[in-house]
Parts: sequence; C-alpha cells; structure tokens
Amino acid sequence: MATSSRLRKAFRYPSEDSDSISSELDEEHQEKLISDLQTQDAASNELYRKAFLAIPLIAALYFLYSLLLASATAQQRLLALLSLTSLLCTTYILHFQPLQPPDRKGKKAVYKVEAEKGPLERYLIPLNAGLVGLLQLAAVLSWRRGEAEAAWRQSLPALIYGLSMFVRWQLAPVDLEELKGARYELKGA
Repeated sequence: MATSSRLRKAFRYPSEDSDSISSELDEEHQEKLISDLQTQDAASNELYRKAFLAIPLIAALYFLYSLLLASATAQQRLLALLSLTSLLCTTYILHFQPLQPPDRKGKKAVYKVEAEKGPLERYLIPLNAGLVGLLQLAAVLSWRRGEAEAAWRQSLPALIYGLSMFVRWQLAPVDLEELKGARYELKGA
C-alpha cells in the first residue's frame, strides 16, 4: 500500500504506563496542550501586568498633586517632578517593554537583536535606574537632616521601580521550547 496513514495512540491512564506524557498523548493532543498552556500563560501575564500598572499610576497621581498643589519650594517641585517622571517611565517599561523568551534557534546574534532596538527600548531602563538612584541620594540627604517624611516620599519611586522590575521579570512568558521538542517523540509509529 502506497498510502501512508497516521496512526493515533489511544489515551492511557498514568497507572497503565507512566513513562512520560508524550507516550500518553498523541500529536494532536500534545499540540493542543502546548497551545492551551501558551494561551493561559499569556492571558494571566496580561492580567497581572495590568493589575500591577495601578501601583505606579496611583503613586504618579500623588506626585502630580504634590507638584501642582502641595509643593512650597522649588526643591520640592523638582523632586516631585523627578519622582513623577520616574514613575511614568516605570509604567511605560512595565506596560510596553515586557520580557520576551530567548530565541533558542540562534537565528540572530544577541548584538544584532540589541542593535534593532530603538533608543527608548535600549536606554529607558538604565536611565530610570539612574533617576531612581538620584532620588535615593536625595532621600539619604533628607534623612540625615531629620526629614523622615520627605525621605520616605523620595524613596517611594525606588521601591515601586524595584517592585515593577521584579514583577516584569516574573511575568516573562513561559519557555515551552523543551516541551515543543518532546512533542513528536512518537512520530512514525
């Protein structure tokens, strides 16, 4: 017979054969499972990303209020403006620059991928880290002068930046390359 047909293996309970998941699922089920995992991961990451965006935005509203209405001196206005800028940069990074899984196929060198990024993508994170460091320096100086409330206010952008970078790192998409590589182990059966 010249016609080749694709045989499907029947589903087995784990108690029957506990070798691996690939022996229990045929190709069609494996592809559906991987697709479902990617969809669920993307949906949950998007939900959490939007939920965590509220933190820097609420703090930004506080510093906007401080900048426009509550600041008495030029130094307070400058620190409120720097804090507001840092929080808006943190919001932008968290929303528009999510981490991507690494390309394991090796199609492009890392330096070529970095070269394709624009200046905003390349430099916003380190510039915001520098701005947060400057605000932390102001907080240390305020603390030494005995202005504890001002020091905490100036430290708030650094705390939010640190939390946002941790959340950004945690919300990186799940790398399913190893699972994709194992999915056709039964091909040719």
